[in-house]
Amino acid sequence: MRRLLPCSPILAHALALAACAGPVRYAPAPQVALTAPSLDLARAASRMVEARLDQDGDFHAGDLVRLTFPYTPALNTDQRVALSGAISPPLLDPLPIRGLTTAMLQTRLRSAYAAKLARPEVSVALLEYNRPPPPQEIFVLGEVAKPGNFPYRDGTTPFEGIARAGGGNRDADLSRVVALTPIGDRLEARMLDLSATLHGATTPVDFLPPYTVLIVPPTAIARDVDRARQIRQIIGFNGVNIGSAIQIVQP
Repeated sequence: MRRLLPCSPILAHALALAACAGPVRYAPAPQVALTAPSLDLARAASRMVEARLDQDGDFHAGDLVRLTFPYTPALNTDQRVALSGAISPPLLDPLPIRGLTTAMLQTRLRSAYAAKLARPEVSVALLEYNRPPPPQEIFVLGEVAKPGNFPYRDGTTPFEGIARAGGGNRDADLSRVVALTPIGDRLEARMLDLSATLHGATTPVDFLPPYTVLIVPPTAIARDVDRARQIRQIIGFNGVNIGSAIQIVQP
């Protein structure tokens, strides 16, 4: 019959420490609501960006445009868009193309060449952007593992944004994350208490519009009841230059 060995002092001490261990650091609530109006705002911001790009058209000064004539290859040409926003197609007067889409320009060229060519087929390709359309992104700065910009997708929350940046580091204060959200030609600054949600609070979580800047401050900044002053401290600490075009929203 095997004898039971007495417990060693080291093991007994380890068991005692385990029995005295504190609670789990995070205890998220089983369900956290997502605010529908914030998703509407995010989608509206996305539509505004798309509408702005559509309004500007596909062509800008310095872009490289290729015109291909399948039945008259001698006319094939690559053209840089002039500062005036025009190109000089073969056999035609300079043609303003700023504000046009590729399809619109192709239709206009076919119509113009109908009086000059027996077969006025022409295709348009944009070979090189001088000013490419800005991709939709979010930006995460401050006390995170990998600060930077990340692709935006519909339904992004602050938690996802910080997770993409590798999560907060050991100095991060998730109770005072600042979100700078573009509203028209201004930025709206709002303080988010993400730590409360991680500790079980059921406060609804907002979605982020594209081009939101999340700033995770360090715990070293003194706590203060004046949220506006805290936001300015956090923005100043991270070197964000926003001038006067900011509106601070206090919870």
